[in-house]
Amino acid sequence: MSRTDNRWADEEALWTMGAGEAWRRMHPSCILVRPEGALQGSEVLAWLNAGPRATKAWLTERLMVETEDCVVLAYRATVARQGSETELLCSSTWVRQKDDWQLIQHQRTAHPAPEA
Repeated sequence: MSRTDNRWADEEALWTMGAGEAWRRMHPSCILVRPEGALQGSEVLAWLNAGPRATKAWLTERLMVETEDCVVLAYRATVARQGSETELLCSSTWVRQKDDWQLIQHQRTAHPAPEA
């Protein structure tokens, strides 16, 4: 499996794995931007622990840019959680830390955006 394939597999798995396992794949200062606001570090862990995890995520319309120590992913996600589906536009940045890759940034925007 290529480095790019691995990052896509990691990204998809993050949606459905347990909060503790997801946190182990994140940089300790990871930034998460949601429609409700931005979180960083331990706030991300608290948010992961507080809410239900997705049961399935479909990642489509995938875009990717890769450098030696950084991979940026952008995609449309359809996420199943508690009997309903949500559609989001997302981006994530993965960085190499020694021999491992960690998520350092994730952004999600509701799609279509709610009307003001």
